[in-house]
Amino acid sequence: MRFISPKIDYAFKKIFASSQSQQILISFLNAIIYDGENIIQSLTIQNPYNPGQV
Repeated sequence: MRFISPKIDYAFKKIFASSQSQQILISFLNAIIYDGENIIQSLTIQNPYNPGQV
């Protein structure tokens, strides 16, 4: 089985930018920005192609 690198824009969006993976994105951001502290509790993912839609 072959995997797509998360460094590719399409793969990154599939991993982190769907409503089903919201907790994964929160954990990722807390780990990168706040050294693992649970500062970010929730977020809203907006459609980058149409910013008026969530």
